[in-house]
Amino acid sequence: MHEIVLESASVFFESDVEKDFVQSVRALGEALKVDQRREVLEDIVRIAEADGVLLNSEQNLLSILASAWDIKATKYRLVDETSARLENDPEWSVMHDIALMYLIMGHSSDGELSSVEIQTMVSQLGEWEPGLDETDIRSIIKTALYYYGQGPDAADIGDSINAIKAALRRSQRLIVLDDLVTIAKADGDVTDTERNIVESLSAAWHMDVRIAY
Repeated sequence: MHEIVLESASVFFESDVEKDFVQSVRALGEALKVDQRREVLEDIVRIAEADGVLLNSEQNLLSILASAWDIKATKYRLVDETSARLENDPEWSVMHDIALMYLIMGHSSDGELSSVEIQTMVSQLGEWEPGLDETDIRSIIKTALYYYGQGPDAADIGDSINAIKAALRRSQRLIVLDDLVTIAKADGDVTDTERNIVESLSAAWHMDVRIAY
């Protein structure tokens, strides 16, 4: 699961500098032993908390590093132990729940998120809130991505599924399912795994949608 955060970050990053950052994170993870990776993360936390506040952006960076380096437990411990004030996480909305379903679909077939899948997600999610620009839409997907990268369990995913059911009318839930099929088709044919996701959600939302083979 931790690879999704690093790989998808490189899709969102647009500048060469940021892409170099992703490559450096990957290279460090390969070069350092686990104890050394933990020490680096501890140093980064000390720098981030020096002003008395751990910003959302700093917490997100820690999540990227901890996930990419497979040391999430260290990140949780350091954040729990910090004396700095934690900036509140961005508000989670039904748009984030929908984005989470998109990510699960995009990641399910091959364990990766391609640039075409991300762009399809941005396009589909943008239709739900036409007043939001692409930066806002990408921010919602990023927040859902960081959450997904932490490895939510079945109960957590179930909460999002139920939230969508409660918030959206039947016709809107049909649109979510159609969005998921569009994302599944973005990088090729619909796989059995992707088909099962759509049909499982259809059942959870008391609908009857099947994808033809």
